Amino acid sequence: MPNLPTILVGLAVFGAFAAIIVRGISNRKKGKSGCSCGCDQCPGQGLCHPREK
Repeated sequence: MPNLPTILVGLAVFGAFAAIIVRGISNRKKGKSGCSCGCDQCPGQGLCHPREK
């Protein structure tokens, strides 16, 4: 059985990972892109900002 410090470190890593995922989903719903370099020359521009019809 793992000891208490191992469990606490595992929970901290899982919590950080979950926070990153939740923030990414939240930013995506708000229409923010995933990077800060601009979208003019980005090959994935259509994924972040689909053109509205």
